[in-house]
Amino acid sequence: MTLPGREEVTMGDIEAVREVLGDTWWEEMLGQSDDLARTAEARCPGAVERLEALLRAWAIGFAAVRADVLSPHLGESRRGLGADEAAGFLAALDAQVLHVDSAGFVVPQAFRPKASGGRYALFSRNGSGLALNLEYLIQLAAAAELISVHNVAGADICFEQGEFDAVVETDGAPVLAMEAKARIHGSDGLLGLLASLLRLGMNRHASAKQNHRRKYTALLNITARGPVTLWLVAEGARWAFDVTAADSSLHLAPRPLPPASRVMTRQRPHS
Repeated sequence: MTLPGREEVTMGDIEAVREVLGDTWWEEMLGQSDDLARTAEARCPGAVERLEALLRAWAIGFAAVRADVLSPHLGESRRGLGADEAAGFLAALDAQVLHVDSAGFVVPQAFRPKASGGRYALFSRNGSGLALNLEYLIQLAAAAELISVHNVAGADICFEQGEFDAVVETDGAPVLAMEAKARIHGSDGLLGLLASLLRLGMNRHASAKQNHRRKYTALLNITARGPVTLWLVAEGARWAFDVTAADSSLHLAPRPLPPASRVMTRQRPHS
């Protein structure tokens, strides 16, 4: 299987992940990606085409409310739309976990609200037209999946908290940190983030992007209160790790990735 954007990933990232997690995990990851695409098509046939139609309609509304956008033309993303992210986003709309207005502004209906209001624009200006903010699709869909698939209470999901796209809390303590990327591979892909976290776990002075280093530090701070689940998500990826800290370093223990993988938050014992 060849994943989109693979040529943009350094061999160092691939080697780092395979060296630490092993060939078995790598093969399971590729199989999971195929399985998620098949599952998406089965549960929501034509999801990509359906979402594309909605996006074109919302783009007209966005152009109408933004004086600096001269055309509702939605530029074609080089990464395209994936069946997994499209089906997940549509499922969240159907379940009324998300609400999208006529201009493509998304307001989560079930997560813990942000003090700033928590409205997310699916588009941004691009020349005279506009571009899709692709990462929001999988980020919002994955947070909704915590509710619909993994039975997490919406009130326990803090969307965009600190360095993470979502943090799940139980009794006020973090038990899961979620980070979503649009794609597995690519210059800002999920694989690169995972490789950085693994490198930093072995050597905190290792080379890493600054945003990766910030997430590592934030995860260290969270695990100071106890072990957590790290959930890394992208189109075609649901990677879960049990994360513990020792001697100011993180240890990521991968959970198995069977086709019907489920991510359950770690429940803290009551004191």
